[in-house]
Amino acid sequence: MQLAHFLIFLTILTEADPYKVLVYNSKFGFSHSNFLGNIADILVEQGHNVTSLIPIIDPEVRDGTSKSTKIFIPQALETRKILSVMRERKAEYFSMSNYDPFNTLLVGKISDTLLVAQCKAVLEDTKVLKQLQADQFDVMIVENFDMCGVAFAYLVNPKSLITSSASTPFSFMFEEFGIPLALSYNPTSYMSFLDVHSVFERVKNIYGEILMHALLYPGRWMIEELYRDKFGNSFPSLQEISSHAAFTFTNSEPLIDFAAPTLNRVIAIGGIGAKTPIALDQYWSDVVSRRSQTILLSFGSVAKSITLPKAIKQSILKTISAFPNVTFIWKYEQPEDDFGKCASHTHPNLVLTSWTPQNDLLNDRRITAFITHGGMGSTQETALRGIPGIFIPIFGDQPRNAGMMQHNGFGKVLDKFDLKNPETFIAAIKDVLNNDSYRENAAKVSRMLAKKPFSSKELMIRTVEFAAEFGPSRALRPLSYDMNFVEYHNLDIIALSLLLFLFLIYLLTMSIHISFSKNNVKEKKQ
Repeated sequence: MQLAHFLIFLTILTEADPYKVLVYNSKFGFSHSNFLGNIADILVEQGHNVTSLIPIIDPEVRDGTSKSTKIFIPQALETRKILSVMRERKAEYFSMSNYDPFNTLLVGKISDTLLVAQCKAVLEDTKVLKQLQADQFDVMIVENFDMCGVAFAYLVNPKSLITSSASTPFSFMFEEFGIPLALSYNPTSYMSFLDVHSVFERVKNIYGEILMHALLYPGRWMIEELYRDKFGNSFPSLQEISSHAAFTFTNSEPLIDFAAPTLNRVIAIGGIGAKTPIALDQYWSDVVSRRSQTILLSFGSVAKSITLPKAIKQSILKTISAFPNVTFIWKYEQPEDDFGKCASHTHPNLVLTSWTPQNDLLNDRRITAFITHGGMGSTQETALRGIPGIFIPIFGDQPRNAGMMQHNGFGKVLDKFDLKNPETFIAAIKDVLNNDSYRENAAKVSRMLAKKPFSSKELMIRTVEFAAEFGPSRALRPLSYDMNFVEYHNLDIIALSLLLFLFLIYLLTMSIHISFSKNNVKEKKQ
């Protein structure tokens, strides 16, 4: 009761003295926009004055926020041209390998130039910059994906900077957040499985991390060059700016993630965007009541089902045909196209729909399993609602997300290339439907998440308010930021130790040699 009174007291104080918060939320990807938009809206609900600066990279992406004050940076012409090229590449997500270095470099080049193009538009709008500088924000929240926001924070100069990741940290985020990589046992984004006892698996993990760095490094370098061209060579690096952040938010949940090193200033707020589910309306309630088991199938908003190769679509239909007593709800963006019309006609247990109330469906006990691409939002909703699943990662951080779900007993990971093989797909579904351990593990973790001592929402609010009041703490900034590669890995000490060891070996060898020489001389004299 005392804690409850204390929280109420803090809430009253906050309402009486709201803080000014700026959220840099570029419209690039749905997951990124939703993560930062939810943070903005929650802070508004708490009584704070929140402004969202929204550079429009992809107009099809939602704003993410509905309650904060929005300032838009219109999409640049160069951005629009690059985005059209990027959309052409989306159709290849289901067929390209994440470990192909050429694809990695190509995708990285397109996405990096896209972010840089819109960053130029942000810097050209000097009126907005002057307005934001004059507002004197208490806190600015950015994500370390579109690094234009990190550099822009240096210009806005808020009292506190909070960096973030809309998923678990990946690639350069580890260096920027000050977190050790721990590649010997912490899976990189491209890894669904990591046998820590296997040399091959650990080499593959390191290779995957090298690819992730190659994917994102050029964009960071170009952003730094852009700012230094405009503001001089003394403009600090993105890592230096990030190092002085008061806190870092990650959209990760420790109770379902792989255990890995972290810092006190890194705050996990996984599930921050999860909405409170509501009861299904009559239509959806009728759908999930048609059969004793219902499976929800969705590949997310980026790698859309309509872009699936024809062979994979047909394989999915064969799989659905193998389960006539199971209703399949498939999020398919154009149910009225030729494939959709034919599939609906020939498969009475299939419901094709361009939209689903996913959160509400997963909360309904009549949903038996969830087949998903393994996006961070979908995996967290799966965990919160206690639903087992089959996780089919497509790209980005999805392989790791899928792997952590299997690691925690939520279901099976299925390789996207196995989608062409209906026998493999059918076997995976049978396993999830018939293995009670998946549902039991999912239900247990769901109860654990519901009973956490502090919710992600509470942690986020109190952290922002603490940063607004006190600013960054010197004690929370690790000294590793001030070390070079040699110092951080103690390579100088190792080298000196090796030299000393070799010197001692040399002395020992010379001593033995001299001893033998003296003995030989004595023997000759005798």
